[in-house]
Amino acid sequence: MIQVYLRQCYYSDLEKKPDRSRPSWWDKKKAFENFKNTLDPSLVNYTIVYDEHYGDIQDTFLKDEQNVVKINCGNEGLSFISALQLSIKSNEDDQIVYFLEDDYLHLPGWTNVLLDAFSRPFDYVTLYDHPQHYMINVSSYIIPTKLSHWRQIPYTTNTFAAKIKTLKEDLDVHQKHSIGYEFTWDEGKFLDLQEKGRTLVSSIPGYATHCHSNFLSPLVNWEKHI
Repeated sequence: MIQVYLRQCYYSDLEKKPDRSRPSWWDKKKAFENFKNTLDPSLVNYTIVYDEHYGDIQDTFLKDEQNVVKINCGNEGLSFISALQLSIKSNEDDQIVYFLEDDYLHLPGWTNVLLDAFSRPFDYVTLYDHPQHYMINVSSYIIPTKLSHWRQIPYTTNTFAAKIKTLKEDLDVHQKHSIGYEFTWDEGKFLDLQEKGRTLVSSIPGYATHCHSNFLSPLVNWEKHI
């Protein structure tokens, strides 16, 4: 079973960054529908972590959702730490948790692929095949599992899966790169984790994508899935 913590906000200051333009087909509500339509309900529970700093949930498409925890953070770094602390408080050590940002799309079958990754001793797993990893010199290994190939990568976004035991042991690293920052320094965090001996892998090709025009997971026509 996967426990998902889906961080939602009506608006985020990340939208101000110059490299964060959206595809013409982008729609946050449809992205949420994609998430619900592609998960396997027998294998997934999800909790929405809603940052009401950006607006009342009653004014959004989430108003009728049941599994909601409200926070009031106003920036990405603190909202991630809030979701992380909630996960540690609410789950046993062997539970797989998936932290998910609200601007991701998934392919059908992603639930089983994500679970399949944990048949190997990976510490951190993402379904996002980040295109930047093909533009830099990355020394990596590739490991097959039953449903996918997995590539070692240097960093990813704050959409990833891990076991609670791992998150507890690495809590100081996550806090170091999120608390006091408007946005989590993802690259620095995962480099620190790898220096600690942690493994981070992504599926290839990706079963999910970050929905920014410049950073779509390659080889998939994502417009067909929204």
